[in-house]
Amino acid sequence: MGEPLIECEVDTCTHWMSGNLCSAANIDILHEEEGRMTQSDAHTECKSFARKKGLANLLGSMDNVNWGGVVSSLFTPGQQINPSVSCIVNSCHFWADGNLCEADRIKVTGRGANECQDTNCATFENKA
Repeated sequence: MGEPLIECEVDTCTHWMSGNLCSAANIDILHEEEGRMTQSDAHTECKSFARKKGLANLLGSMDNVNWGGVVSSLFTPGQQINPSVSCIVNSCHFWADGNLCEADRIKVTGRGANECQDTNCATFENKA
């Protein structure tokens, strides 16, 4: 299975691109509270969030950029930039062994976020 398509609304992140694309090479979805099993999407977070607030933050986040995807998106309109996804939220229906996500699409929310705790994986579905 290929990487899921990512839709990201977190417009304050250094990886956010117009069209709600994510330029990160990898996104990490974690439990918001360590040691507490996630029961809803509000208890998830995108740990790859890096706040846009100056040159130092921008430079600090450059080690996690999907440069190939970013460059190809410039020349291919509508091109998806698909980061790899690591997810440790094993209470999610889409979680798979190896901390993989089996969802076709992942939506990360948190418009105006100031820190990773302000972001959520809206794709989260509690295992029944």
